[in-house]
Amino acid sequence: MNVLLTGCRSYTALDLARRFRDSGWNVFAADSVKFPVCRGSRAVKEFFHVPSPREGCREFIAALAAIIRSAGIDLLLPTSEEIFYIAHGREELSRCCRVFCDDFEVLNSLHNKWAFSGLTEGMSARTPETKLLTSAAQLKELGDPSAFAFKPVYSRFASEALLAPSRLPEGFAPSPDRPWIAQRYIRGLELCSYHLAVDGEIAAYGSYEPSYRLGQASGYYFKPVHREKIDRFAAELVRKLDFTGHVAFDYIEEKDGTLHVLECNPRATSGLHLAGTAGLMKPFGAGGERLPEVTGGKLSAGGRTPLENPAAIRISRGSSRSSGDPGNPGSSGPQGNARNPGNPVPAEAPPMIGYAMLANPFYHGFSLSGMGRWFNDFRHGRDVLFSRQDPWVPLLHTRSLAETALDSLCRRIPFKDAATADIEWDGEALN
Repeated sequence: MNVLLTGCRSYTALDLARRFRDSGWNVFAADSVKFPVCRGSRAVKEFFHVPSPREGCREFIAALAAIIRSAGIDLLLPTSEEIFYIAHGREELSRCCRVFCDDFEVLNSLHNKWAFSGLTEGMSARTPETKLLTSAAQLKELGDPSAFAFKPVYSRFASEALLAPSRLPEGFAPSPDRPWIAQRYIRGLELCSYHLAVDGEIAAYGSYEPSYRLGQASGYYFKPVHREKIDRFAAELVRKLDFTGHVAFDYIEEKDGTLHVLECNPRATSGLHLAGTAGLMKPFGAGGERLPEVTGGKLSAGGRTPLENPAAIRISRGSSRSSGDPGNPGSSGPQGNARNPGNPVPAEAPPMIGYAMLANPFYHGFSLSGMGRWFNDFRHGRDVLFSRQDPWVPLLHTRSLAETALDSLCRRIPFKDAATADIEWDGEALN
């Protein structure tokens, strides 16, 4: 069986490519950058350079359709923000192969931070008080800005976010064309989760604390955690939407244990590195098997994992949740949980982006204790780039970083924004 991964610049796509390869699939990859990280992986049989979906949605869909036909693709699996363009063109693409994503309108309701806040009404975890801002006049009604976090309705990686500012920047003016939200600012522990869902059922997931991060943007050290409240909320939401695809959430946990969900990312995120392979592959079958049938245009999974016992959480050694406990649905013994064979062996180490860790040994300060803490975390981490079966990826990835750096200079935008600028979707009309 042949799978085509898009958005293969991401480390989650690299992880998926390796797992699909190990499960017997032929892995093809496509992206609108020339040197995505997956291009240097032995897991990928062939890479295709395609037009930027943001600059030409029709050309992007046409290119994917041509690849699907020429390479005999059985499954198209988007991983990053190109998913919105693929969902928009899903009707055309699904004539060629199975397309693993939900309806465009559903994805928009999750990506749009204002719409998502409404979806959480009446659920076990809700967004903090959230207000839609479409004019500068509304800012006066808020009062003290330090009580809120301000974010564009469409944004990612905390891009442009203003967290509890003492004053708003001069010229800050939300508009109907570019609305913002003001979300009540809550202090606490930041947590994240990733889930793979099929027809309203969770097949695989992973939750983590971003222990190391670039400012207020993306994390690069993913300390595994497990919260039953996260499991419950995610299960409620995917069931409510009958959701199929990747879905991820950011949370704040207060000291008393109260959990608030802040926003949703309907794409693959770093929690995927903590999900078990059995759960991730379950919706798709082994590489030599026929794909599950589709219902309502979405992949359905045979023998789905029950919601009360979601598959594939990976719990780090030393976790407070004991391994192999039959009363603990999230745990697994050496051979996995007998009730849920999708649960993997406990993760040996927190996933991390190794080069990002090496770049900042003074994350905790210049003291010996701070450097010792960094070294201990680095020593116990597992690099998501390096694999003994795939050893050249970290070296070849320098091409990806150089390409992004050059794009950052040409566009005159920050590096982290340049990494996804050509595949982002911020609510624009698509033809």
